[in-house]
Amino acid sequence: MRSVNYPDRYWQVNGDYVKLNPAGSAAARSASTFKLVKGLADSSCYSFATADGDYLRHRNFILRSERNDGSYLFKQDATFCPRASSYSGAVMLESVNYPGRYLRHQNFQLKLDQYQNSSLYRSDSAFRLVDGLQ
Repeated sequence: MRSVNYPDRYWQVNGDYVKLNPAGSAAARSASTFKLVKGLADSSCYSFATADGDYLRHRNFILRSERNDGSYLFKQDATFCPRASSYSGAVMLESVNYPGRYLRHQNFQLKLDQYQNSSLYRSDSAFRLVDGLQ
């Protein structure tokens, strides 16, 4: 997932959290590559799996990488529905269990935030699905 307003930065697992970082080294490219799968809670939406089998989910509104515990809450937290973006070729990702909250970056940290009608919010929450970086 590549940022619209920072096109040299991609979602990247950094520790347990997902940040927006450049993907220069092989390790950084690997940490920035996810498998897009049908949403765990809604098959018309998306979930993101890591190479080691974890999933991206929000907890306390912060996006992180965690092992799927099979719970209803985990499936909800790990499912994001694509919505139209004001940027061509980009999507906004709305939380399935917090409608009106979208993934966005703030200080390069990925988080779930209530929609705001501002150009900064729209650019911080617009991402392009790109081929894997490995």
